[in-house]
Amino acid sequence: MRKPTAAIPAKVITQAIKAPQFRIETVQRRERFLKCLVYGTYGIGKTTLACTSLDIPSMRDVLIINAESGDLSVDHMANLDAITVTDFRKLGQINEFLKQHCLARDDNDIEKLKAMEAHLRGVELSEIKKPRKYRTVVLDSLSELEAYCFNQLLGITPTTRLDEETQSAEWAEYKKNNTMILRVVRAFRDLPMNVIFTCGEKYNQDENKKYKYVPDMTGQLSKKVQGFMDMVGYYKMGKSAEGVTLRRLYVSPSGAGKYDAKHRYQAFKGEYFDNPTIGSILKEVGLLNPDGTALK
Repeated sequence: MRKPTAAIPAKVITQAIKAPQFRIETVQRRERFLKCLVYGTYGIGKTTLACTSLDIPSMRDVLIINAESGDLSVDHMANLDAITVTDFRKLGQINEFLKQHCLARDDNDIEKLKAMEAHLRGVELSEIKKPRKYRTVVLDSLSELEAYCFNQLLGITPTTRLDEETQSAEWAEYKKNNTMILRVVRAFRDLPMNVIFTCGEKYNQDENKKYKYVPDMTGQLSKKVQGFMDMVGYYKMGKSAEGVTLRRLYVSPSGAGKYDAKHRYQAFKGEYFDNPTIGSILKEVGLLNPDGTALK
């Protein structure tokens, strides 16, 4: 008859596990970051809206990844840092930097933060008195980043002359573009910081043959990138009940199916925000206290 196996003491089991392979978190206590996509026509104010993150102490410092070279609308904003990208490869380098930056930020490793910032600004270490601690990144815009992705796949570089013949995108390039863009969106979405994407709009026919406004991205990307977001807002000009013209961010699907929009915040029961700022949005969805301080 086999003898019963002796129970292994809990202490021995704990010691045998050198490092956990995953973490368990209580959902309500997890730090909340905004993961948002704002889309709309060019010039409506998407970049300005995203950069009102500067007004929220808990969202500073703010870094904008500028793919449109159109930062005139925010050049009056103090303490806004920017990285201008002109090719797709740079996104991977920026993402790796932000991963390391967030680790140093959360460890309060001031010397490492100073060293990284001095290196990327091209200045002496002594010039960085108080290093940035980025808690928000704005990617402006996904439409332009996708264009850079196609350029890379087609071998088009900034030095390619306008009169040079280039190949046209085939099915293989479209598939690669789809995969590469989704990887970028997921990689930035997963950063431990607030992430705001902007995108142009297009009037597109859906699977039910109905036309509506959607993010201006190729094929199924327009729908798939929305799945990574906690909020997708369609930004356009609207009118109040009194007939006053204003900017309106729709964050709930249109009953008539006129546009794509969504949010995952149970505290907000409305359909849109009028003349929004990031601060007013976060207060209404329950991510900020009424006085503008971060929830604990």
